[in-house]
Amino acid sequence: MEENDVDREELSSPTEESPKSLDEIVARLLGFGIEENEEILTLKSAGKTVRLRVSNIPTQDEMTALIAAEELKGYAWIQQVKCEILSRAITWIDGVSIRTLPPEKRLVVDPADKVQKDIQVVLRNVILGWGQELKNVLWKILMTHQQRIEDRLVESFPDSALMTDVEKRFMEQALKEVEEATADVIRENVEKIFEDSEAAPTEEKKA
Repeated sequence: MEENDVDREELSSPTEESPKSLDEIVARLLGFGIEENEEILTLKSAGKTVRLRVSNIPTQDEMTALIAAEELKGYAWIQQVKCEILSRAITWIDGVSIRTLPPEKRLVVDPADKVQKDIQVVLRNVILGWGQELKNVLWKILMTHQQRIEDRLVESFPDSALMTDVEKRFMEQALKEVEEATADVIRENVEKIFEDSEAAPTEEKKA
């Protein structure tokens, strides 16, 4: 065997055993990129102590959190989104791993209305009742955890941190569609206001 043949063989040889099926590949991808923060956080406030962990959340959970608060605007929207995301990011509380709970064990009584709900929903409602300071500190811890993950990945793949021309065009098109949709909503609302104002005098005359 020639030297070049040996080099090609070494390059083509995998560094670990290759998966045997597509099912195995998919199984390895599940939960990929979801990481808990390195240590258990101990929160002390109002005479109470809680130990918990947080993790970055799947993209689907983030989108669901945004949709859940879409009826709110401005400051209220920001606070609601924070609580929605935190309730999904908390993965462990006082020895209980929430992430690994089977569906039948995720139900818990909501202190607000004494109705059984999923633990994530109850956590959201509980966090909404926390002091703003505690919530903001936990939010910063979660954001720092996510930033560390992103920084590590960017360091491994520097090119992924660049805004390519393709990505710029994609973002420009997405923003354009959002602006057009917003303009349509504004126009429809203005037209409705004018229609209502024109109809009002006519109704007064009839009365």
